[in-house]
Amino acid sequence: MLVRVGNVEAEMKVAAVMSTPRLGFTDNFFCVSSALAPHGISPIKVTGAFWGQCLQRAMEQVVDTHDVILTVDYDTVFSSKTVEALLALLLHSGYDAIAPLQTKREANAVMFALPGNDADEKTTVSEDFFKKVVQPVETAHFGLTFIRTEALKKMKKPWFVASANAEGGWDGGHTDEDISFWKKFATVGNKLGLATHVSVGHAELMGT
Repeated sequence: MLVRVGNVEAEMKVAAVMSTPRLGFTDNFFCVSSALAPHGISPIKVTGAFWGQCLQRAMEQVVDTHDVILTVDYDTVFSSKTVEALLALLLHSGYDAIAPLQTKREANAVMFALPGNDADEKTTVSEDFFKKVVQPVETAHFGLTFIRTEALKKMKKPWFVASANAEGGWDGGHTDEDISFWKKFATVGNKLGLATHVSVGHAELMGT
């Protein structure tokens, strides 16, 4: 994929990967094909019941042959310009991964956590936060997220591991697979950035 940052051009080998169920949203499937085709990217999907296992298997197929991996959730909506903007920001900022703004389904909340803060405890940021086009965050999502393969290689496997809370339950105080990935990502010195001026859609079902 050819990306331009100012007057500089760079050719990056980009692999798009998806962990998908057997059934999904056609809005997302057509969005993925129309957004990636202009950049010459063919998405790789692994289907199964276990999201983290599937995503790791997809990543393993390309981690040694590509410069960056673009993860795509099966309910995210975006455009080709979104892909180009995110990759340009990744290269310009020097971060090891970058995610756009995306709201949680059925909730008025953006999915990221600030460094050193619990996402459930600190739920707001000041207006100044959005003055920088990329901000450091501790966790984000995989809706449309670029990850440098060199950063991924620093991490020990398995990359996605869920853990229950102190009582062995999953109703709060636990760690989901995506959050565990980002925590491991940081422990080996990798930096995750949030693109504060780039957003993607999150598809929801609504009964009428």
